[in-house]
Amino acid sequence: MATAEYSNNLGGGTSHETTWKFTQASPAGQALTAATIPRVHQSPYAHVPYAHEVSIALRAAREAGATALQMQGGIEAVEKADGSPVTPGDLAADAIVRQHLTLNFPADAILSEEEADSAQRLSNRRLWIIDPIDGTKDYVAGTGEWAVQVALAVDGVLVLGVLDLPAEGLCLVGVPGHGAWILDANGQRPLHIDTANQDVLITSQSKRNREAVAKVTAALPEFRSLHATSVGVKVWRMISGHAGLYVHPRPLAEWDAAAPAAVLLGAGGTVTDLAGGPLRFNSPGGRCLGLVYSKRDDHAALITRMAAAGVELMP
Repeated sequence: MATAEYSNNLGGGTSHETTWKFTQASPAGQALTAATIPRVHQSPYAHVPYAHEVSIALRAAREAGATALQMQGGIEAVEKADGSPVTPGDLAADAIVRQHLTLNFPADAILSEEEADSAQRLSNRRLWIIDPIDGTKDYVAGTGEWAVQVALAVDGVLVLGVLDLPAEGLCLVGVPGHGAWILDANGQRPLHIDTANQDVLITSQSKRNREAVAKVTAALPEFRSLHATSVGVKVWRMISGHAGLYVHPRPLAEWDAAAPAAVLLGAGGTVTDLAGGPLRFNSPGGRCLGLVYSKRDDHAALITRMAAAGVELMP
């Protein structure tokens, strides 16, 4: 297992500095390198496109998730310049994922919630999109409603996504157009959508989204509501049979949307923006223009109904 020494400077400015020193446990105590990172055994998705990238993303997300879970108890957050919380667990998970990606794909660009964005990523065909802990408030509160999210977009299109839910002991892998898989205590196997509870709309509990959620529920009155915070957790609740639809009628950061979208698409669900178009990634602002995720056959009809009821992209 990799261990890390952490130090950071979180001030009131527009960025924060983070330093992590890694060592790899071994008889010789050698440093963590591409050669010493433990290898993933043969997987059921070894035949899919980007199989090597999937294996690295899976290892990175699971290691990051295990580390964050170990750090969770009694952890405290500080406020970033944008008002959102960050903890040592977020920064540890981010550093671990970055370590794996930069060792294996040094030419690729990375967009992460916990690092400053760079316009240089826009000229790179390959972009890794990371949310080291999606659901930081729940993480701080000690719940299991959080996920480590890692995705890869090539030419703006998602090609893979990994969701690690450490508190639930499971990890989800999705390769759009080629399948999805679940890894848990029972091993690894194909991930299939449970079609139960298609009349449940999964929504956000955050105060800033209440007006948007109210408009959606008014437009779709036949739906019951289920609340969750992390987008990754929302998608798992949908796939596992607790909900049929998730609508987010506000811009959302690509790191929130990418990995959950890839997993749902791989499992056979539908993912669009609020207008019904495909999601595109590696945009200049790093944000998606609303989200509609579903496992329903009437996805397009629901979007038409919401538009007719005045549901539109909110700021």
